[in-house]
Amino acid sequence: MILTLENYVKLRADLETVIRVKDGSFRVEAATITDRQTRAPKQVRKAVVDVIEENSLPVSKTFSTLAEKLAAQLRTMHDNGDLYRYRIGLTWHPAGYATEYSIRLL
Repeated sequence: MILTLENYVKLRADLETVIRVKDGSFRVEAATITDRQTRAPKQVRKAVVDVIEENSLPVSKTFSTLAEKLAAQLRTMHDNGDLYRYRIGLTWHPAGYATEYSIRLL
């Protein structure tokens, strides 16, 4: 048996991942990434939450996104409490730079 230690929630293309978020854990953090085109370091801000359940299994992971639209949806859900009140179904729909995300409250 191979034991995989993962600290981050990884979304798979067009497959819903259901998470439960730790109460009050939404935050925006600064990060340095490598720009895909220029290969130069770039400062960005990302939305981050602590995940306590993934697909019905208890975990201690983080989920983060650089996607502004998804980050705005997570912030709104944080502000009104839905982010912590419900399980969140996240689906990543990759399409190059036009990537979309679906969110369902469960």
